[in-house]
Amino acid sequence: MSEPAWPAPPTGACTLPGSLDVEVAILGAGIHGAALARELTLRGVSCALVDKGEVGGGTSQWSSQLLHGGIRYMLTGDIRQMREGPRRAGHLGPHRPHRCRWEAFWMPHRFWLEGLAHRLGIGLYDHWGAERPGWPASLLLGHVPGAAFQGDPRSPGSPFRGATAYADLMTWDRELTKDLALSSEGSLLDFHEPEGFEEAGGELKALGLRDRRNGTVRKLAARRWVFALGPWTDGAMATWFGETRKRLRLSSGIHLWFDAVPGCERPWAIRRPKGRILFVIPRDGLLQVGTTEREVEDGWVPIAASEREELFEALEANLPAIPWRSLPVRHEELGVRPLVASSGATARLSREAVLERHGRFGNLTLVLGGKLTTARALMDQLATDLTGRLAPASKTEPLRLWDGHSAQIR
Repeated sequence: MSEPAWPAPPTGACTLPGSLDVEVAILGAGIHGAALARELTLRGVSCALVDKGEVGGGTSQWSSQLLHGGIRYMLTGDIRQMREGPRRAGHLGPHRPHRCRWEAFWMPHRFWLEGLAHRLGIGLYDHWGAERPGWPASLLLGHVPGAAFQGDPRSPGSPFRGATAYADLMTWDRELTKDLALSSEGSLLDFHEPEGFEEAGGELKALGLRDRRNGTVRKLAARRWVFALGPWTDGAMATWFGETRKRLRLSSGIHLWFDAVPGCERPWAIRRPKGRILFVIPRDGLLQVGTTEREVEDGWVPIAASEREELFEALEANLPAIPWRSLPVRHEELGVRPLVASSGATARLSREAVLERHGRFGNLTLVLGGKLTTARALMDQLATDLTGRLAPASKTEPLRLWDGHSAQIR
């Protein structure tokens, strides 16, 4: 049930001309590429957004879909990253109301000392993310009343004795990525296969592209280039330029979607060994659970049977009252997170993004690592660096909303 590598393109034709000339060419139409295209439009700078697949068709659609996503750093001790997530989400969420929703997550504890640690750590997390426009008055934070906790169908027979509630912002990240792309006036070259670069004077000059829809060949020229390729960065740099240096380590996590379980109203975030968290989230009429973690070598990898089994075992050990193996699995997905290369277990690596100016090509910038929560702010910074222009409207300008049928091709 794994996603096929580079899904087949849709029918229809791209109406763009055979030759395009822009100021900035962006390769990779995930959350970073789409956000950068919008930032350049707000600065009046021409750009093109290129992807071998569709907008938001890779890593951007296989995440936990949380805009904070920083609670795991409480467990790994990365306080700076823990602070950054809530602060960035407080700026991002209010201006994307159609794609974002506040939730009170419960983090259960096994004994009173662990509960105290949660109260302290989560108290800081919520303090740093105190800006929560649109927070539903019905959602309460802090100590979860015992009756409410015991009334949840996940509680009976579990090793947990109580829970602490904290605020996180849920989103629909694939749709948000499409909104960002649609809010750009750039040329969208989705389903286009790069076939070769032209270079001169230590710079990239142009790129040949083949339209995967009908084989049409196009030429894209640009003064500046940005590669926001996510987990495919190292493979692309090896293929295009013969580079062997590994910039990233790839960590995969799986999500299973079950039928909704009556009474499971609040999302749970359960601490696990090695800094991992088991999410159990009711959303869209289903129950999403995940994630395990293993290091992989490619952006398209299947779900291993051992991963699926490990997740079921974790669910049964922590939430035994629910007959997990008898629930139909409506959907499963595996997402690959690009982490900047480092030593140690990937579960403890930061998802902090790095902007790398390429050593060989002076007009090329690589976006390495990163996460949904910080993408807009990071691409605001990059667009300012590339153009020398600020765009205050970045935080306030509403997005055009993708209609759910097709992304506009300009």
